[in-house]
Amino acid sequence: MLILESSGIARAQSPAEQSASESKLAWITPQVQGIGVSFQTFDSVLAKTKVSYHIYKPKAYERDATARFPVVYWLHGSGGGLPGIPRVAAVFDAAIETGKTPPCLVVFVNGLAEGMYVDWKDGSAPIESIIIKELIPHIDTNYRTIATPTGRLLDGYSMGGYGAARLGFKYSELFKGISIMGGGPLQPELVQAPRASRQRAAELLQRVYGGDQGYFKKVSPRQLAQENADAIRNNCIVRHVCGDQDETFANNRAFHEHLEKLQIPHTWTVLEGVDHNPMKTIEALGDNNWGFYRKVFETPAGGATVKRQADFEIKFQIKQQQRRAVVVNAPTDENKRPVVLALHGGQGSAQVMRANSGFDAVARSKGFMVVYPEGTDFGNQRHAWNTGFLLRRQVRDADDIAYLDTLIDRLIAEHGADPKRIYMTGGSNGGMMTYVYGVERPGKLAAIAPVVASMFTFDKKPTVPLPILMINGAKDQEVPIEGGMSKNPLVSRAQ
Repeated sequence: MLILESSGIARAQSPAEQSASESKLAWITPQVQGIGVSFQTFDSVLAKTKVSYHIYKPKAYERDATARFPVVYWLHGSGGGLPGIPRVAAVFDAAIETGKTPPCLVVFVNGLAEGMYVDWKDGSAPIESIIIKELIPHIDTNYRTIATPTGRLLDGYSMGGYGAARLGFKYSELFKGISIMGGGPLQPELVQAPRASRQRAAELLQRVYGGDQGYFKKVSPRQLAQENADAIRNNCIVRHVCGDQDETFANNRAFHEHLEKLQIPHTWTVLEGVDHNPMKTIEALGDNNWGFYRKVFETPAGGATVKRQADFEIKFQIKQQQRRAVVVNAPTDENKRPVVLALHGGQGSAQVMRANSGFDAVARSKGFMVVYPEGTDFGNQRHAWNTGFLLRRQVRDADDIAYLDTLIDRLIAEHGADPKRIYMTGGSNGGMMTYVYGVERPGKLAAIAPVVASMFTFDKKPTVPLPILMINGAKDQEVPIEGGMSKNPLVSRAQ
């Protein structure tokens, strides 16, 4: 949200002081260096002077002189955000070069130290109009952009999250993606900010909004969402992210609930243990961050959809661990398909499960997608699932719930999975993991079918009913059909 520093507004300014301060507005910022970053300016009629910005260009921009690229408009938080430009650019560059997100331009907008991405009520700083009427046309004229809504995404943190919400909701016809991270001020009135005192909030209200709570409400993301809900639903992909240790969390959660009441589709992600810190937020999001970008930019210029592959491998990181899954018979068009996730047993792998299960042929003949997730490697290409029993340390440390969450989310967002028809099965250790995930995430699954897997005793109950098909051999001595301890002497001693 706001970090109003002592070098900022010391007290509410009189109109004369505000007029005098116009010439002091930092329309030209200092230049910073970063990977692929350059400092640029354009002539602003509205500001009556030059206005600066920084822009990141991916290596692909120079490699292919004919290609056009989508644009991320990155809105900084209060203070101006200059120190963060090299770090954010480096994160984008690494993600692009490793294929996590499509190559894109990133425009680091000059929103003034505490400009709020709004046209100030006294007319001294028409920041909103400069961005919409001058900066975006300038970028589309001077760079090889995809100059349509499908090629534009607004992203911002703190004050920038507030700016992304209000600009995106007001001009939903210009942007396909809207990302609100740790945004603020998102409360109904600017009386006291979580990261600023009443006095500082009053000073900001006076400087930007003319001391007028009515104007603050009129231009707020809350009001704009209400006025433009239908257009936002039809035009935009919206995500909302906040750490649960962020001082702005309560206001962000209330804003999420406001969007829900308006039935504006959006993802709401709460990052456990993350405070008000943009780089920690991006790090905690992990591959989900780039999944959002992939989803927004999946349609290139001209409106032609990217052709999906039917069979492929998904890779991503969960808590510094590289994870993978094999996908078979995914839709190559825009249709949705049911999904069966088939989990291998202990010491198995995705390839072994695929080779032995016979699911490929059934999936192709019956028209569903089959996905072979893979557990944690504990040596010699042997993998297992973290069910909490008889496990090596590497497996016990794995967060398989987060892995399966991410896998399912990506299948839905990017590969045509029908969110209402996702099923899970698995054999032995994979069947046990099927039980564990079914109890933890019953709302994500339509049904489960564990095979030769003992029914656990769980402390928690599924939050919604979940159909279960239990499959077990009547004479199974290792995993008895009646449950309980194994009758295999070796396994029994280990238990």
